[in-house]
Amino acid sequence: MAKRFYTRLTAAGEQRLAEAAVSGAPVNITQMAVGDGNGSVPEPANREDLLNEVYRAPLNRLVIADQAANVIRAEMLILPQTGGFWMREAALYDDDGVCLAVANLPESYKPKLAEGSGRLHAVNVWIAISSTENVQLIAEPSVIMATVDEIERAKNEVKDYVDQLLGDTITAAKRDFWEEDNPPGTVRFFAQNVDPNEKWPWSKWTYTGENKTIRVGKADGSDVGQTGGRDTVTLQQANLPAVQIDVSGETSEQEEQKLTTTRGGVHNHGGVAGKDDPWEIGGDVRQLFNPKELGVTDDAGEHDHEVTIPPHKHLANGKTANLGEGKSFSVVEAHTLLMCWSRVA
Repeated sequence: MAKRFYTRLTAAGEQRLAEAAVSGAPVNITQMAVGDGNGSVPEPANREDLLNEVYRAPLNRLVIADQAANVIRAEMLILPQTGGFWMREAALYDDDGVCLAVANLPESYKPKLAEGSGRLHAVNVWIAISSTENVQLIAEPSVIMATVDEIERAKNEVKDYVDQLLGDTITAAKRDFWEEDNPPGTVRFFAQNVDPNEKWPWSKWTYTGENKTIRVGKADGSDVGQTGGRDTVTLQQANLPAVQIDVSGETSEQEEQKLTTTRGGVHNHGGVAGKDDPWEIGGDVRQLFNPKELGVTDDAGEHDHEVTIPPHKHLANGKTANLGEGKSFSVVEAHTLLMCWSRVA
């Protein structure tokens, strides 16, 4: 698509730039003028000046717009109190009033304040030249008049810079305060799932271990970080109180009982005179045994005996059965579980 609006050098402009390239003296582009094109937007080709100039003023600035493409930008400001004309063409002039470049513009009406509407209007013309070194630029801040938009943009840029600087300062101060409050060796508890390595990525934290109870170490720090203990124990005999346990008792009382022995025991007894050896004592007295001859008694037949066992009881001592099974038991108290991290760097 062909460009509808553009800028071209006039013959005088090409000559002045060529001379500047040879002599080294830059061309002074100092003024810009706008015209109404006699009622229509003109073509810049084959024209050496405006068709109908309506306003001229010194340039507000002349700066490099694209260093690589050797494009410069010329700007003229039209104040709010100036106006009452249409703008369809523009031209650039040197300090001698020679027209160096012409351009066509999008059709625009510039009102003046007396008409009830006024605005600060900036007309910008871009032009490509052989070298930006051949043009005297206008970029001195004391010469350039800033537009409201430029002032607002500059103000916003300053505000953004100050906000950024202030934000960086606050961030650095907060970081310094955090470092003082959380030096390496700090231990922090969290009542939710928090990984300080993600929350504070400039620091390094390690988890102190799951299902651990925190215990205060020695004041000299010699045992800090050591682990020990367990959640269950088995009670040993050596852990019981050093006392003796007396065990005493008695059997139940037995009633009186009568026992009978087994029948048997046929026997006789010796040491008496035999009855079968009569002996004459004298007179009419006769004795049927001889005292000199010892004999035995008649046999006693089988018989039994009755034995009486009186009521009685017995003392007893011994060992009890096992009191338990020797199982371990938990020594974990009621608690609330938290996450615990220690900063190591």
